Amino acid sequence: MSRELLLRPLREFSNLLERREISSEELVRATIERTEAIEKELNSYITFLPEKALEQARALDRERARGEAKIKGPLHGIPISLKDVFDTAGIPSTAGARFLARRLPSADAEVTRRLALAGTVLMGKSNLNKFAGGESGENPDFGDIRNPWNREFSPSGSSGGSAAQVAAGMAALSMGSDNGGSVRNPACVCGIVGLKPTHGLVSTEGMFPRAYSVDHAGTLTRTVEDAALALEAVAGGNYVSGLERPVKSLRVGLDRNLARVGEPDVLRIFDEVVQKLAEIGFEIVEVALPSPEEMMPAMYTIFFCEWGVAHEPWMRSHPEEYDGGARAALLIPAADYLKAQQQRRLFQKGYARALASVDLLVSPTYPIVRREHRRLPVVSGRRFTLDDALRYTMPYDLMGLPAVSLTGGFARPDSPVGFQLAGAAFQEAKVLQAAHAYERATEWHKRHPAI
Repeated sequence: MSRELLLRPLREFSNLLERREISSEELVRATIERTEAIEKELNSYITFLPEKALEQARALDRERARGEAKIKGPLHGIPISLKDVFDTAGIPSTAGARFLARRLPSADAEVTRRLALAGTVLMGKSNLNKFAGGESGENPDFGDIRNPWNREFSPSGSSGGSAAQVAAGMAALSMGSDNGGSVRNPACVCGIVGLKPTHGLVSTEGMFPRAYSVDHAGTLTRTVEDAALALEAVAGGNYVSGLERPVKSLRVGLDRNLARVGEPDVLRIFDEVVQKLAEIGFEIVEVALPSPEEMMPAMYTIFFCEWGVAHEPWMRSHPEEYDGGARAALLIPAADYLKAQQQRRLFQKGYARALASVDLLVSPTYPIVRREHRRLPVVSGRRFTLDDALRYTMPYDLMGLPAVSLTGGFARPDSPVGFQLAGAAFQEAKVLQAAHAYERATEWHKRHPAI
């Protein structure tokens, strides 16, 4: 089976399986061969499960022969991966920390369970920033993850392993987690689609905790339609049927003051994206949103307090695994947390006002073209900070609103650049409809890394 076939969208795999032009075993075997050929260059897995995956594939082929595949749906027989924050019964679930390598959950996470019910084949558990913290693609315990477009750079994070696998044809779908941009930023620099749904739409039960009120489970796929198919599997509902609806009546809000931070190619490509959206038929409307600079202090207070609560047992039993800033989360006064939550409500009102006049919001996804592992770039004489890196994605975690990143262009042949569309709570169908319209009008999603 060719590299080109393995880079096809999930939907095409599903159609080939349904027509029995390929079997799940053949697809999985080819995926294993590709993974074994390139994984040393990417370091994208913590746990790879080739033998178990082949067993699953054979069982699913038997189900198809009995006519049971249609009951399970279009993901039946499809190879996937899970970021190693989702519990998998009897399989190590480490959250990227080696001291948890012997942690064997007794039950699957809800996302794991739903994908198994849909008939997917689990190829393994993806590498990530330790504890799903940060966007650098670094992991001191399991090694840095590398970007399939250019292995000298990071795929960003913290779902970097998942994004690298989807971009490189090692999985048709990977599930990631996002509490500051950890699905969308890797999707951006790996040239794929990253969807962070509304907070609570996709269960986080059995997902390794980070910060419960900003934790989201999200999808990484090669196309928008694939994201819609995956969302149906993990959340229920119908997201595929509305993808082809006309978009000419949709209004897209743009805060130009917000979209001013980024490397020159990011800002240039974003301007081209906005122009293309207008050409497609979207009405571009100027809006004003709360600034990330205002939101960051509240976000960090909420995040660190909730992280401290979730990780307190490990912070006390394994303090060496956490830096001093993380352990200081246990010392933040409750009054500070409550004040931050009050500020959060004010920011939510600001977003609600903007979304009352438009259907969607548009921004860059990530201000960086190529992410080095141990330092952020210098732009206009100033080195970027983590606040800069998260300025476009973090607000939608704090607000709990749905947002999708997809490719808007290329800064160089090996450097995809994404943009972000977001909407009101539980308006995933509209967000995906708009993203699909852009994707159909462009060819960026058809480009793949040369690895």
